[in-house]
Amino acid sequence: MTDLVAELEQRARRRYVRWDPALWGRLVDGPARELASSLRSAGTADAAAQGLLESYLRLACEGIGLGYLFPPEVGESFLGEAFFRLVPKGLAAVAPEARAQALADCWNLGENLEHAPGWWRRMFLRLLGDGSSLGHLSALVERASREALGEPKARLEHRAAHLFVDLGAEDRRFLPGALHFVAPTVACVHDRRREGAPSGWTLGAWLVDPPVVLGPMGCTAEVGASSDRLDLVDAVAKKDPRAGDALNSAANDWRAAITLETSQFLVAIYPG
Repeated sequence: MTDLVAELEQRARRRYVRWDPALWGRLVDGPARELASSLRSAGTADAAAQGLLESYLRLACEGIGLGYLFPPEVGESFLGEAFFRLVPKGLAAVAPEARAQALADCWNLGENLEHAPGWWRRMFLRLLGDGSSLGHLSALVERASREALGEPKARLEHRAAHLFVDLGAEDRRFLPGALHFVAPTVACVHDRRREGAPSGWTLGAWLVDPPVVLGPMGCTAEVGASSDRLDLVDAVAKKDPRAGDALNSAANDWRAAITLETSQFLVAIYPG
């Protein structure tokens, strides 16, 4: 593979403005060697192993050049997670006849996620976790689609349960203000002190149980004060005095959420 590695790098240097030679060297010396070793240990025929490794390197090269692939510890990149961990550790465990397709599926999923909203990528990576394998990917995609984009079975009625979501743990300066829903169970909360900033200064919260803070949303939508579903807001405040200083509220048919005057917590309201 030495000649191929050199050829790919030479082409990439000419083609990609964002080419990162240090990252390429790290991937070749680490994950690529691990993949080659795991395929060899699994008894893969030399020609098949070489074909898989070549496909892996070509895809990784393109991912680095396009800025899609970077180390998992640097930021939230599915392709980084896939090409640094999932593929090197798990491709040899896939049935030999399905390995090429598994690698292609990884790449296609990563490309699709790059063009998806940022909160969708972060949510998928949180579902992925450290214990996931290549064999789990299709199930995770189905679950993410169902739980974040699909309509939950239970609808909000007059009775509801609530949980407090600490947005300050994600950004200690964040002061929740206006909010809106971008999906049935995903709320986007704007910082009331920094609403006019170009970056948006927003945080996402996935209102499942337990809720998950999704990090910066990059939302620049103009969202004003709102007071949706005051019946639920009042009902929660009567049960829990901590929710008594409501600033804004937003709701859809399945979830509601409240920001508070004196707290960095978001109050998430679920069907009770």
